[in-house]
Amino acid sequence: MDVLAPWRDLSLVWLGLLAMIAIAIPGVPIFFAVKYLRLFKRWLRNPMLNAQVWALRIQQGTMRTTDSVASVVINFHTNATRITAATRGVINYLLGK
Repeated sequence: MDVLAPWRDLSLVWLGLLAMIAIAIPGVPIFFAVKYLRLFKRWLRNPMLNAQVWALRIQQGTMRTTDSVASVVINFHTNATRITAATRGVINYLLGK
């Protein structure tokens, strides 16, 4: 039997304990951070869903308003182009071109 065998066994146990402590120091805070971030995410789901619904409502209202405003300008331009084309056609017909 080796004289240093008990010290070797004790050093292995000591090394295992130090490794567990070295892993537990960052591991425990990370565990609780992940746990509570999951709870926070679950709690935040409903308010974010409500915010998304309101953002979509605002977007739809804005789109309706901008479409109605833009349609007036587009209709003016379309009618002006039609009148210009019709006038040019009548003038060309009368002048025989």
